[in-house]
Amino acid sequence: MKRILMAVFVLAAMRVDSRAQENQVQSDFRREIQDFQTDCSAGGLKAVFDCAKDAFTEQPVHISVGTIAPEDGFGAGPSFVESRDTANWRLSLNSDAVVSTNASWRAGVYLKAVFTKQKGITIVTNPNQANGLSLVREYPVINLYAQGISLNALDFYGIGPATQRSAEAIFGMTETIAGANVLYPLIPRLHISLFGELNGRFVSIRNGGIAGQGLSELYNNTTAPGLAEQPGFLQAGEGVRFQPTMLNNHVQPDLALTYQQFEAPGSKYSFQRLNTNVGVTVPLYHSMIVKTRTYNGPDECGAGVHDRKCPVVMDRTGSVGLRLLITQSMTPAGNSVPFYFQPTIGGGDLNNQNVLPAYADYRFRAPNLIVVRATFEHSIWGPLGFQFLYDIGKVAATRSDIDFNHLAHSFGAGLTLRAGGMPEVSFLFAFGGGEGTHTLLLMNNSLLGGSARPSLF
Repeated sequence: MKRILMAVFVLAAMRVDSRAQENQVQSDFRREIQDFQTDCSAGGLKAVFDCAKDAFTEQPVHISVGTIAPEDGFGAGPSFVESRDTANWRLSLNSDAVVSTNASWRAGVYLKAVFTKQKGITIVTNPNQANGLSLVREYPVINLYAQGISLNALDFYGIGPATQRSAEAIFGMTETIAGANVLYPLIPRLHISLFGELNGRFVSIRNGGIAGQGLSELYNNTTAPGLAEQPGFLQAGEGVRFQPTMLNNHVQPDLALTYQQFEAPGSKYSFQRLNTNVGVTVPLYHSMIVKTRTYNGPDECGAGVHDRKCPVVMDRTGSVGLRLLITQSMTPAGNSVPFYFQPTIGGGDLNNQNVLPAYADYRFRAPNLIVVRATFEHSIWGPLGFQFLYDIGKVAATRSDIDFNHLAHSFGAGLTLRAGGMPEVSFLFAFGGGEGTHTLLLMNNSLLGGSARPSLF
C-alpha cells in the first residue's frame, strides 16, 4: 500500500512538473482538448451547439469555413491561431488554407500587433465594448500578411453600366498579395484614426468555363484592359477614418476616406483610386449585432483585446443603417485600369460583399461607382435574425458620370445566422432589378468579430 501511494505521489509530481515546463502553445492545445471533452460530452442539444462552436472557433486549431468568392463554392480547411501578450503589445498569428467545392482555394498568413500601452490613449474596459456596442478603434494596430487565392469561375460582362447579360464570359484568376497596413488613432478623444498600407499584388488571368465562353475568346485587350498581360503592382494607400459615438452610442457615424496608388512600372496600367465611404448605424437596443473588431485576426472572434473567448449569442439586437460609397479612379494619359482591379456591383463581388444583389454576381464593372444602401436587421430568436436592404447605384467608365442619374435599384430580404463567433451566414432573396430575381447564400470567410482579409481589388 505504501509503495502504491508513493507511486501516485510521484506521478502527480511529474504531471505538475510537466505542466510547469509546458510552453504556451502546448498549454493552449491542452486547454482546447479540455474544452472539447467538456462541451462535447455534456449531452443534449446544447452540447451539439457547443461542440460545433469549438470545432469552428477554438484556438489554437479549428476548421476554417466560408464562401471563397461568389460562384466559386464553399471552402473548408484547417486554421491555426496563436496569440501572446507582452508588456506593451498583443501579438497574434492567424494562418489558414481552404479548398472549395469547385477546386478554388485560398491560403494565407496574417500577423497582427496591437500596441496596448500608449500614452494619451484610453484603454476601453466597458463590457458593452465586448458586444460590439462601440465601433471606435482605441489601439494602434499593425497588420502583416501574405495571401494567395485562386478562383476558377468569375464572370465578366464588359465594362460600364449598359452591358448585356448575353455578353457573359467566364475566367479564372490567381492573385498573390503580400504587404502591411497600419491603423493609428491620431485623436483618440474624437475617434480620428490614420490608415496606411503598402502591398505587392501579382495577378494571373486564365480562361474559364466551357469552350466558347472563355474571356479571351469573347473579349480583347481593348474591351477588357489587362487581358493581354498582368504586370506586378506595388500598391500604396493612405487614409483617415472618423468613427465617433453620439447620443450615448445611439448614433454611430462611420467615415473612411482612402487614396490608393497602383503602380506597375513599365506598363500602361498604373492608376490611382479615391474611396469615400460614409455611413451611420443606429442600434435599436442597448446591445448591437457584433461587427468587425480590428484587434482580431480573420480566424479570431475574441470579445476584448485580452479576452480570447468568443461573444455569446445575443437574443435582442437590431440596427438601422445608411451608407454611401463612391469610388473614383484616375489614370495618366494613355493608361487604363485593369479590368480585374475594377470594382463590381450586382450580386456578390470578389470580397464577398453583396451590392445590388438582385442582379447576377459581378454584373456591372467599371473604374468608378456610386452606391447608396439602406439596411434593417433584427434578431428573431437567439442567433437567427432577419434583414432587409435597399440599394441604388451604378458604375461609370468616367468620373464625370458619377451622379444620381439612371441608378439601378435592388431590394433584398432574408435571414442571417450569427452564432457565438462562428462565421456569419446570410440567406438573401433579392428582386426589383429588372433582370429577374437572385437568391444568395453566403458564409463570411472570417469569424464573427474577426477582421477582414486583404481586398482583392
